[in-house]
This record gives sequence, structure tokens and C-alpha cells, in this order.
Amino acid sequence: MVLQQIRDRLTGVLAFVILGLLVIPFAFVGVNEYFSSGSGNQVAIVNGEEISFDTFNQSFINYRRQMQSRMGEAFDPSDYDSLVARLEHLDRLIDEELLRQAAEQLEFAVDDDRLAQTIRDLQAFQVDGEFNADVYQARVGAMGMSIPQFEAQLRESAVVSTLPQGISGSSFATRSEYEEWVALMEQQRAFQALSIMARPDEVSADFSEEELSAWYEANSERFQTEESVVIEYLELGIEDLELGDPPSEDDLRAAYEAQQGRFITPERRRVSHILIEAPAGSDEAEIEAARLRAEALSQQAREGEDFTALAEANSEDIGSASMGGDLGFLEPGIMAESFEAAAFALDLDNPVSEPVQTGFGWHVILLTEVEPSSGMSFEEAREVLIAEANESLGERAFLEMADRMVDIVYEDPTTLEAAALDLGLEIETVGPFTRTGGQGVASFPEVVEAAFSELVLTQGSASDLLELGTNHAVMLRVREHEPVRTQTLDEVREDVVTALRGERAREQARARAEELMARAEAGETLEALAEETGLPLENVTDSTRRSSVPDPGTVSSVFKLPRPAGTTPELHVVESSIGYSLVALASVTDGVLDDTQPLAARQARLMMGSINASVEAWALVRQLREQADVEIFEDNLGISR
Repeated sequence: MVLQQIRDRLTGVLAFVILGLLVIPFAFVGVNEYFSSGSGNQVAIVNGEEISFDTFNQSFINYRRQMQSRMGEAFDPSDYDSLVARLEHLDRLIDEELLRQAAEQLEFAVDDDRLAQTIRDLQAFQVDGEFNADVYQARVGAMGMSIPQFEAQLRESAVVSTLPQGISGSSFATRSEYEEWVALMEQQRAFQALSIMARPDEVSADFSEEELSAWYEANSERFQTEESVVIEYLELGIEDLELGDPPSEDDLRAAYEAQQGRFITPERRRVSHILIEAPAGSDEAEIEAARLRAEALSQQAREGEDFTALAEANSEDIGSASMGGDLGFLEPGIMAESFEAAAFALDLDNPVSEPVQTGFGWHVILLTEVEPSSGMSFEEAREVLIAEANESLGERAFLEMADRMVDIVYEDPTTLEAAALDLGLEIETVGPFTRTGGQGVASFPEVVEAAFSELVLTQGSASDLLELGTNHAVMLRVREHEPVRTQTLDEVREDVVTALRGERAREQARARAEELMARAEAGETLEALAEETGLPLENVTDSTRRSSVPDPGTVSSVFKLPRPAGTTPELHVVESSIGYSLVALASVTDGVLDDTQPLAARQARLMMGSINASVEAWALVRQLREQADVEIFEDNLGISR
């Protein structure tokens, strides 16, 4: 890589290890990240073992990325940058550390065969479904790791996963358990639902200051801003460089001659042969006898006898004799030197050779087809050579300028001005942007991670040189930092009014539903109430948990209701997707395991077994947690409250 020389000279952390590109089928997310080193403040101590801020922060960044990739447009950054979200993620890291400690105490180990199979099974290292060693080395290298480092981390991860996997792998479900699961999951319910929509637009926006203030104080955590930064940076690209003198004509011709294999496809010749064996070490009489046989066969072929028949009858090359001696197309450099010289000396007018000796014996060669050389002449290749020479000059100039930038910035990492003046670059700014990124260079994950790193954000230093692509790099520092804060009431007044109107509308919908339920309990039917009020009424006879009529919210609420005590429908007011519903639950019919459908029965058994496995693995973690000595440092989690 172009910047490898710079990287070798630098100190400090230049790149984070990004393990999110690997999909490792272990039970707990982010376990690999735990084993990477870190030097930040500790965020937790687990039975005397420290979890550093650097370790936590990198794992949390990868977790956010995974969720953003999985959720797409539904991803809400604010859901993943609160103190609560960070504490939840820290809990997972603590659980992983407890599993590591337990595995260590039990002396679990992963042998080389299992490790190798795990690596071969990772899709990130496969091409067309097959493990590819070149891809493996390239992608591990792209993570800033050596193969031994990566395999050590993967082995550690496998050890940690062994304990919960062993417990879950021994789990099973009894028939009564999966019968109960089917009864619950395939349950059907019959009910009527009268829907009352919450209508915020019909609620007055005229709230008193006391009402707004009280609601805001009770819900102020909803109005936290995201942490953001404005950065200044120096951007270095090949377009900023003076490349110097273009290559001379002599240089271009020398490059063409040295790389003719790239530009010219050599002549290929299709040949057949007859081999009379006389291997190295044979005595002179055997060698001469073999030569005489070969000479006779050569004479017969030149006199017009069928070469294919001669080869099938006489050739001692088992591989080609059955094919009439055909060896296919040959290129220079493949066969023995004497064989190749003879083959390329023949022409189609005189296609049969005299006997030719190699280490295998004597050959009679027949030329059957000539495929002439092809490719680009020097003039045709000239533009390619010029572009490549300029690219090489650009890479060299880029490397030198990047090296110079690093040297100057590292002399005083609190400013980029000296480097900008020396290199003739302009200090640019971008932001504010959050941990999810922004526009321009802030759209690169490397820039976002560096901007929010301890080195840059907390210590106020310039970043390391960040490679954003081929001959494209930046160095940055934070100009402005806006920590997480709770917005004032004045800033979010409109949002508070909107939320209050929605809340009041739902309260009114619930009150209306309860009023109608009182009338229904007094003897009025839901049909009569629907006709009087104009509210929509649905009669549902066989709803399942997956149904969406009258709406998913109502269905979900109905399946949380207790069974009716008798044959008379029981009335309930439940939440719906649009407000509230008055529900008359008539009956509950449990699902039944159908033994005539073996596939369905098997799926039910496997599903219940999986549930049991998850419960038991979770119980293991909870037990370890209850017995552990854990200390958490919330103030070091990288967020202000």
C-alpha cells in the first residue's frame, strides 16, 4: 500500500479494527472486539479485569453500524447514543467477559482443525462459495491485523462461545412443551372491535405554560441532542500535486520492453508427439536403440503415414498416446528447451521433426496448428505507459507530501496551520455532524471515528493520517464540540405542544371507549353503538397473532387478554394502532399439534428447543453475573447527561 511507509513511521493508533464486516456465528455480538487492546479510561471492572473505554467505544461503534445497516431508513441515531443505550451495550461486554473468565477456569481450548474450519466457513473469505486464501490475507490485512493476531482473536472468541453453545446444544423440548407452544402460538380468537381513533387535530393547542412545563419536565429525556463536532482538516489528493517531468521516450520504450508479456500474447503452437522412452541413466545402447526407433517413426510420418495411428501404436507417453499424441497448444517456456526449440522451428509445410532428445527419451513432433502472437505495439501501448508512469510519479509525490504533512503536524499536534502554510493547502471545515457522520469527508467512517476518538476529542490533538482511498488522505482536529444536552422548553415548544395534543387525543379516545363500554355493559350491543356513533365495527371470527384486522395494535392487545370465563363475550378497552378499541372477546381456541403433518410437528419441536436453549444460555450468564464482582463507571462512557 502506498502509505505503508508512513504507517511504519507513525506512533499511536492509526486505524480501528473493523470486525463488523465478518459475520461470525457466535451467540453474543461484539465478543471479538473485547479482546482488542485499549488505553482509555476504564468503563468497568469485572472480577478484577478491566474493560477500557477504547474497547467499549469501538465495540459500540460497530454495534451502531450493524443496526444502521440492518434497519436502513428506520434507523434513529438518537436511540443508540443515549446513556441507556451505552449501558445496555456495556452489559453485553460484561457478560462476554464473564463467559471468557468461566471458559478460562474450565480450561476450554479450540484446536487448530476447528479454528481452520471456522475460518473457511466465513463468507467474508469466500469467492463463489469457496474459501480463498488470497481474499483471507487481504481482508485481514485491511483490518490492520496480521494473520496470527486475527487467528488468536478468533480462537479466543470461539473459546468464549463454547460454554453457552455447549449448554444450548444439549437443550431439547419435550412433547408436552412443544404442544403447549403450538397451543399458544397457533391460538385463534373471536371478537368484535369498535375502533375509536385518537384525533390530535381536534385537540386545542392552547395549553397553559404550567401544563407545557410540567409535561416537558416529565419527558425531558426525549429532547436530548446528539453529541456533535465541527472539524477542521487538511485534505491531500493526487490532484493537489505537481508531478514533475513526464517520462522520456527512452523511459517509455524501456518500460515497454520490460513488460512485453503484458502487451503481447506470444505465439502458440498445437503439437502432437510420439515418445520413445530412454530416461536419464540409460546406457548408450538403450539410448541409441530408442533414437533409431524414433527416427524410423519420423521417416514414416514424413512419408505420409497417419501420425495419430503411429502415436497410438508406438508412443510410450501414456497420457497422450490414446489421443494420437496430441499435447494441445504450447506457449514458450512450458516444455523442455530442446523440445520447445524443435516445435517452434517447424512450419506447416514441413510439420514433422527429426527425433528430439529430452530427459524422458526421444520425441517425434508434429506441428498441427499455429496461433500467431497478438497484442499492442509500442505505439498502441504508449498512452497506457504514459498514464502508468504519471500514476507512479503521482504516488511518489503523494507519499512524500503525506510524509511531510505528518512530520509537521506531529511537531505541534494542536494546530494544522503550519502544515497548511508549508504545503500550500487550505484548512477546510465540515460540520456539525454526529457519530453517524455527515457530509463531505464526514461521510467517511474513518473520519467520524477519528473525530470522536479520545485522542482528538478529549486530548485536543490532531488525528493520525487517515487514508480515505487511493492517494486520498486527511488529517483533522476538532474545532467545536457540542456535548449531549437537554434542549430547553423554548427550543422544543412546538414538539411539546404536538406531543401533548397527541397524548390528550389518546386520553379522549380512551375515555370515549370506556363510556361506550359502560353502555354495552348496561345492555346495548356493539352493533347498535356503531350504528349510532358511526364508528367502524369489525367482527373477527378466527384471528391469529399474525392478523392485521382491524389493526395490528388491537390484535396484539386482544391476545394479551385473559380467556372469557364463560360463554358470554367479555368487554375490554384496549390500545390500538390508531387510538383505542372497545373489544368483546367471545372465544379462545388453542392451536393443536397435527401429527399428520410431520414437518409442522418437527418445526414446532425445533422452535421450542431453540427457545429452551436460549433461556438456559441466558440463565448461565445471569448466574455468572450474580456471582461476579462488577464495578461500572458511567461517567467514563463518553456521554454527558
